[in-house]
Amino acid sequence: MNRTDRNEQRASQILQAALQCFLVKGFHQTSMRDIAQAAAVSLGNLYNHFPGKEALILATAEAEQDELQPLLQRLTDCNGERAQVQGFLQDFHALCRQPEWALLSVEVLAESARNPAVAAAFAGNRAQLQRGLAGALQQVVRRERRRPALPAALQAQVLLDAIESDALRQGLGEARAADADVLDPGLLAALLGGRS
Repeated sequence: MNRTDRNEQRASQILQAALQCFLVKGFHQTSMRDIAQAAAVSLGNLYNHFPGKEALILATAEAEQDELQPLLQRLTDCNGERAQVQGFLQDFHALCRQPEWALLSVEVLAESARNPAVAAAFAGNRAQLQRGLAGALQQVVRRERRRPALPAALQAQVLLDAIESDALRQGLGEARAADADVLDPGLLAALLGGRS
């Protein structure tokens, strides 16, 4: 393994340790020393890879972008097939409902309110997801030859907001059995428009 590969592997190890620390303590309660200890590296070595905690938080946004790529590719490849879009929505919902994802989402929201660089990084991921979904929804409309009830960008925003909100409530334990399932076939058909 060459030096570049070792450095990339070490940076990845540090980022994974940071993510675990962020999940346990949150962004603000986690120190660089905590991260170095969790990653089993010296504090100096940690600073060689990441100049500070903000750089680790921004690397978290990059990791999120990498995790979203297969979902975005699925949207790109949907060819206007409603079932493919519905499959994407179900997969995205499952991802968002992971407890770790929900906890980090809360941390990201709080940090985004304080730090414009963090807000921009995560907003870029959300915008990319929304554009991909809007494009796929436009393909569905063309394929089904129907007139949409909402513009595709707004429809995508509503769908993503509904999924993320539901997943966040589930992840934080606020959901109740009486709450509507955001991916209920009837509700999903209403949100997607057209046939159920």
